[in-house]
Amino acid sequence: MGFDPILRPVMNKREFADMNMPRAFYSASDLAFIIPTKDRPQKLKNLLESFATQTVSCGRLIIIDGGHSVENLVMSYSGKLPVEYYECRPPGQIRQKNMGISLLDEKTPLVGFLDDDIVLEPYALKAIISFWNSCGANTAGISFNIINVPAQRHFLLGSIFGLSVPEPGRVLRSGITTANYPAQTNLRTQWLCGGATIWKQDILKAFSHNEIQGRWAIAEDLIFSYPVGKRFSLYVCADARVRHEHVMDYVSKMKHRFHGRTQTIWWLYFVELNDDLSRTRFFFALFVRIIGRLMRGMLTFRIEHLEFVLGQVEGAIKGLKSILYHGDLVSLMAEEEDAKKNE
Repeated sequence: MGFDPILRPVMNKREFADMNMPRAFYSASDLAFIIPTKDRPQKLKNLLESFATQTVSCGRLIIIDGGHSVENLVMSYSGKLPVEYYECRPPGQIRQKNMGISLLDEKTPLVGFLDDDIVLEPYALKAIISFWNSCGANTAGISFNIINVPAQRHFLLGSIFGLSVPEPGRVLRSGITTANYPAQTNLRTQWLCGGATIWKQDILKAFSHNEIQGRWAIAEDLIFSYPVGKRFSLYVCADARVRHEHVMDYVSKMKHRFHGRTQTIWWLYFVELNDDLSRTRFFFALFVRIIGRLMRGMLTFRIEHLEFVLGQVEGAIKGLKSILYHGDLVSLMAEEEDAKKNE
């Protein structure tokens, strides 16, 4: 399709076979967490406090800081948590994750990624380790269960337009996903979120995760996890409960336009990477969503919906031009200059 994918399998046949072999029983000490953070010390503190309440202790907590230093905060927990602190300059969500991966060793065969605004319920770590030990050897990744998000509602009209199916954890041919959270029971899924998930370290080594410059890597988790899910099992563990205390980082008056544009370009890029997804269905689904949000904005007199629609239209035009003229969608995703012009 003319684009370099983020995800490239690099395992040979023997390595692939080895990953499907049974292994020893996992304990919490077999798990390292990588936590990218940037200028949210209170949120990071909340996350570390929630680790301190766990009934079992993980092997490593690797904090990768891309903002103003929080070293003093992190190291104040060194007496009760296995914290490590590193700085990453310049910052970047994928770059910070990759730096954390580079610091791993064979002592932690499981590797978790957590956003800094996640808070773990007291038994979350024990529950997810127990679930790992109940799953088959072909399991590649397991997500915590984010419990404080609205349950996705399925409507018949969504099915008619190809925007929804009743089953959670699905990836439709348009690239639209159905929600994984909150999960009432353990869920087999086609994709996993990037900010509350544990992977086998072998998976992270077998599939490279190339960096894309951008202020908001909205679909990097989907781009990474969906191809992995075609070859390995992915799950959400219902009992591993966490909360996502979301913070909006972009506060300019045009933030909604930026989000609409960026979401559209990343979504299109994801569709272009996967031959089983449909560009035609992507643009049809986008058109339906644009009309729906436009009507909502007009009926409720909320300008943010109209700004988001404007961003979606911009993203669609930019993306379509890139495809028609054999351009590079990755360069559109690294859109710092465009974002600044609109602020």
